[in-house]
Amino acid sequence: MRFVLPIFTLAVLLTAGPVAAAKPSPHPQADTYYQLRDHAQVLVSFSMEEVQTNPQSFAGKLLESRGIISATAGSDAHTTLLITASEGGQAIAVVLPPDKKLTDWPFLDVGTSVRVLAKVVTEADSSNGALELVSVVKEKEAELADLTRAAEAAAKQREAEKKRAAALKKKVQPKMASRGVSASTYRKATPRANTADYVTAYADAVRYFNRSIAVSEARKIATCILQYSTRHNLDPRLVMAVIAVESRFNQNAVSPVGAMGLGQLMPGTASDLGVGNAFDLHQNLEGSTRLLSRHIQNMSSKGEVSPSAIKLALACYNAGAGAVKKYKGIPPYRETQNYVRVITRLYFQMLTEPEKNYWTQRGWKPA
Repeated sequence: MRFVLPIFTLAVLLTAGPVAAAKPSPHPQADTYYQLRDHAQVLVSFSMEEVQTNPQSFAGKLLESRGIISATAGSDAHTTLLITASEGGQAIAVVLPPDKKLTDWPFLDVGTSVRVLAKVVTEADSSNGALELVSVVKEKEAELADLTRAAEAAAKQREAEKKRAAALKKKVQPKMASRGVSASTYRKATPRANTADYVTAYADAVRYFNRSIAVSEARKIATCILQYSTRHNLDPRLVMAVIAVESRFNQNAVSPVGAMGLGQLMPGTASDLGVGNAFDLHQNLEGSTRLLSRHIQNMSSKGEVSPSAIKLALACYNAGAGAVKKYKGIPPYRETQNYVRVITRLYFQMLTEPEKNYWTQRGWKPA
């Protein structure tokens, strides 16, 4: 499973309440990383074979990979990191720059989850290419920076919307597809899934997570999420958070254990859901939302959705309903606990202030 943790400018159209600007990030390593990333042409889909055989095609670009450091080799003066990518599981070799040593990044150790920006360089006395480290940050620090950046972006976007609304002398504040939270219960309250404003907002959110997705494809994903969330009585914001964490909206994603597509369905699960092609946009999202809805219903008491029900449903989605039943709660698996924590935090960030207050009163604690 992939852990990606931004909220998005989607929050502007998806909330009726104010979005507070986040404080500056306390993680300078992540700030440095994003200062480079924001001003560069970044590729997130590549293979080592392409790098080695056609290095010229990567000129002027940075390549980003996320994964776990599986090994280090060489001396301090010439160190190579072997990173097992989170997506696809390919092994990526990244060489430290000549003027850098492993001690310049004390956290670079085997087993550490990182995000890496690298450039393609030509190996000495050869036309083959290699990856040279440009910037690196621990995944946990990057996740926290993502939250801060996204909240700031949402606040700026919201201010821009206010100005545009004032100029048009028209209040533009469509209500969120919340299925949401009223003063009484978690109930159905969605807009029409084909509302242009919502499709645009959700499509922008999709591309916030994954800039490699074309606008037209992002709109298809957004439309499907709205459509199937409505069909299966889910809050589209929760679905957005789940898909962002699962696949970063890459419909061709395959995890190291074989989970497939946008909602990262395992082959057996896809079969049980009647999903014949887990890489098909419609089939995957319909099956994923149906599965999540089923888990929420099963975890809810007397048909009333509670914070606990949502968290248990997410644990079921990640570890299986059997594991949740066995441990009578969220299983003590580090991945599952982190999964639930990341998604609930992301989802909570997208709620309106009244909704946050409502859930908080009911015991919601997005750690």
